[in-house]
Amino acid sequence: MIAGGPGGSGVMPDRPAVPLAGEATGAPGDGRVVSFANWPGYIDTDPADPDRHPTLAEFTRRTRISVDYSEPIGSDEQFFARIGIPLAMGAGTGYDLAVLSDWMVTQLIRLGWVEEIRPDAVPNAARLLPELRAAPLADVGSHSLPWQAGITGIGYNLEATGRQVTSVSDLLTAPDLKGRISLPSDMRDVMGLLLLDRGAEPGSFTAVEFDLAMEEIEHAAAAGQICAVTNHYLGGLARGDIAACVAWSGDVLTVQKHNPQVHFAIPDAGGLLWTDDMVILARAHHPRYAEQLMDYYYEPEVAARVAAARMFISPVTGARAAWRRTEPELTHPEYVFPPPELLARTHYFARLTPVQNAVYTEKFVTALGL
Repeated sequence: MIAGGPGGSGVMPDRPAVPLAGEATGAPGDGRVVSFANWPGYIDTDPADPDRHPTLAEFTRRTRISVDYSEPIGSDEQFFARIGIPLAMGAGTGYDLAVLSDWMVTQLIRLGWVEEIRPDAVPNAARLLPELRAAPLADVGSHSLPWQAGITGIGYNLEATGRQVTSVSDLLTAPDLKGRISLPSDMRDVMGLLLLDRGAEPGSFTAVEFDLAMEEIEHAAAAGQICAVTNHYLGGLARGDIAACVAWSGDVLTVQKHNPQVHFAIPDAGGLLWTDDMVILARAHHPRYAEQLMDYYYEPEVAARVAAARMFISPVTGARAAWRRTEPELTHPEYVFPPPELLARTHYFARLTPVQNAVYTEKFVTALGL
């Protein structure tokens, strides 16, 4: 499973805003169905039937609203390319609700391509964890709600490394890891951790700090330290072909269920905190049904089931207590229902302008030869 994380390369074109869908009601006469687009493997599944998702089935049972659920989002950029043209033309996308990385959501809101959430229609939004309300995404709660949160840190295979790996500089320079480390293709993931490792703040770094950190990437690439730049690292990590990597918390912890040699660590200098957010896309056919689905997933019991299945951070206050009542024991509950002291070790990446995003991404892509 590859979660959204901070997203892919992050190159976003400028497009004009379009009017929102306004007073679309999603009345039963139009068909009681809501279209929900998500990332692959980012929801609970029935062990006996991977195409069945118990929480969605329960929503339909309660509301008699069917969910047309699909997993078309392989990357933020790819999905943006799919929906961008119809939205720019003032047309619908075929999707009501979508889950996208926080940085992409920021861009969609700026373009005017996201519906506003009515507070009275989603009262459970008040359960959003206070720590996530502090995210750089200014419109959280009014235009988006986190689906799951996660931490970018280090994944390593203890059998392959023979030791713990807890710093990015170790990844990029240690002789015993040469040719056996991987990086994701997202600039934010890699550079955020590297900035922290160098004592800079990823939420407010300067261009000079970025360029100095980028030199470390260039040196590591030239020295053959990096064996792959990929978001599909889990198989290699489980086998030990990849000894260590920059990784997303829930992905690594899911693999650890089946392979205890695989570990996740927040680097000594700190990790990155991010969210993948639910948004109602402009021109949605059934925005009100989408609001009902959002509200449903902010019920603590429902949120706990999704988080325990996928091992990412639940964004819902009360989910931990609900999980204790209903779910089996987790190996690392601190990464699913994190205490304040763990979240204090994490940082948000800066909210970049489109120009900044393009400049920094181009430097990153060039350094790695992508």
